[in-house]
Amino acid sequence: MPTITFSYTITASMAAPTANFGYAVRVPDNTGRQILKRQHYATPAGSAVLEKRDPLGNRILTGIHHGTSARLAFTVSGKARMEPEQWEENCLELYEGPTGRTCVGGLLRVFYLHHSAVGDALDRTRHFSTMLREEFSCRTGSPAHHTAEEAMEERTGPAEDAAHIVLALCRLDHIPARYVIGLTGHGASAWIEIWDGARWIPVDPVSGKVCDHQYLKIAHGRDSDDVALIALSKGCQIKRAEIHSTLTVDHSSTH
Repeated sequence: MPTITFSYTITASMAAPTANFGYAVRVPDNTGRQILKRQHYATPAGSAVLEKRDPLGNRILTGIHHGTSARLAFTVSGKARMEPEQWEENCLELYEGPTGRTCVGGLLRVFYLHHSAVGDALDRTRHFSTMLREEFSCRTGSPAHHTAEEAMEERTGPAEDAAHIVLALCRLDHIPARYVIGLTGHGASAWIEIWDGARWIPVDPVSGKVCDHQYLKIAHGRDSDDVALIALSKGCQIKRAEIHSTLTVDHSSTH
């Protein structure tokens, strides 16, 4: 099976210097499809780190940063063996209903009625993604819209918007689906996972293809609000958060 080497740095700039605050940073975990061979963390000086899980089962680093700072940077790096034919099998009902970001408005409902399809959950999801390419342009680096309906109205946006739109369509079609944030060879990105009755299948909402070994999952949730890569304790306002990443695939390990 292929092995990937990855690294990402999350930099958070705060609105004002803050003293002695808590933080949480999401990091990759073993999923069946990806088996971590090693992982290394570089945290700011003066930080004590603990590993925990958030309410959705994602792995996080938490701690208290002692001292006063207006900018923090966390780097996560490692290697993972990819097994794209393996699947996650834990199903939760909370991925069936709409959220604030995936509520269906008039535009999405009309799109759904015009492009409803038959077939299994994967067939229908891929159909939605294929049809969406005719009406929505994915642009890397564009700011994400707050809701799927807003993104559909603008007809352009980043992968996060495409993921929210396809999530909304899947849930309208009674397909449990969840939002995923992770890394690809092109940088940090978003995709979805759909529940086919027995397993979670990762699907790229832009291409409509099942995600292969070039997708490293970091976290999943109901929508992007659940999976912010970094969060600070109450009273700390993040003015800007950036992520810079690399991901390379070692194909020689497939032999």
